[in-house]
Amino acid sequence: MNNRFYYGSMNAAEAISTQITLPIELHQAISQRAKAHGQSINGEIVALLSLLVQDSAELAEEFAAWESASDEDWLNMETALASQEN
Repeated sequence: MNNRFYYGSMNAAEAISTQITLPIELHQAISQRAKAHGQSINGEIVALLSLLVQDSAELAEEFAAWESASDEDWLNMETALASQEN
């Protein structure tokens, strides 16, 4: 089943028209979510994609922070071990 939706603003001047093909089960699930949220299927798809992009950015930030802390922990451990050896 095909569905047209706009990514970003629903203002046609600020949007890119895209066509996707969804499995029937996915379309039905999105349709049910859209009804529950009081919006169109197109609006629900945009909302879900926006959440995905937002979550991806937040996860990337969290991973970078974790990686930085991990690097700092290793440097502290190496410094501690080096001082014990002396």
